[in-house]
Amino acid sequence: MTSPAPGARPDPVPTAHQRRLDTLRAIAERGDLGAMAQLGHLLREADDLGGAEHWFRKAAERGSAAAMADLGLLLGTHGRIAEAVRWLEAADAAGCPGAGLQLGLLHLERGKIDDAERWLRPAAEAGSPEALCNMGVVANRRGSNDEAEQWYERAAEAGNPTAMRTLGLYMARRGELDRAVELLTEAVRRGRTDAMAILGSLHLDHEDTAAGEHWLRRGAEAGDPDSMFHLALFLREQDAAPLAGDLSEPSVLRAAAAIATGRTPAQQEARQLLERAAALGHPQSLHLLHDI
Repeated sequence: MTSPAPGARPDPVPTAHQRRLDTLRAIAERGDLGAMAQLGHLLREADDLGGAEHWFRKAAERGSAAAMADLGLLLGTHGRIAEAVRWLEAADAAGCPGAGLQLGLLHLERGKIDDAERWLRPAAEAGSPEALCNMGVVANRRGSNDEAEQWYERAAEAGNPTAMRTLGLYMARRGELDRAVELLTEAVRRGRTDAMAILGSLHLDHEDTAAGEHWLRRGAEAGDPDSMFHLALFLREQDAAPLAGDLSEPSVLRAAAAIATGRTPAQQEARQLLERAAALGHPQSLHLLHDI
């Protein structure tokens, strides 16, 4: 066994992940479609998009319907729309479940409403919660609010949290507070953190400040910029309430000065919230920060 030369660094020990990639690559190079697909997924997760495309394409060209869909999704995500559509249509023709839904979503994102409906409707009628919700988007973009609400109802009943959030907004605008709160709370439970801002604002609008602040704080802690913005507004408004007491009293005068100069704990917290929201690209927070 040859010893390394003096001063030479030993070769790094491959990680478990690298060993797995090497094993899959060796199997994939022998023509195994399953290994090609697994390798494509691992490389995509590692942001090696060129490598992922290479292996998805090899598997797709050898007839893997799932790889056709994966390739179509990858291409669509990176703006290569025409080729993405071709591969997703091929995946659908080859019987890949979900390829039609992905085609509908791709067309919807591009504003091609008729093409979107052509692919989304069959998936919706088959019971896909995501397709049901996006049929609501199709109806909404056509100005058919009643039809949109019916689709959102069906999607919410099927468990889609985005539909619950949207339907909650519909109910809130109609004054159906209990139903709105029920839908929005369930949307939060299913992962829609942005529903917390709506819940918080809804409670504040109905003068339930404790519940309003509770939901806005939860949303802000979860990283939702809308919640941060509305919580900042709430804190600033609370500080703007008239001071009780005689301004000749030193303690009252100090409190008034702190409010006027933005140095109260509430105003400082509000500014921090606006800065966090602005850093996340929230336009209203950026504008408000510029003004204060």
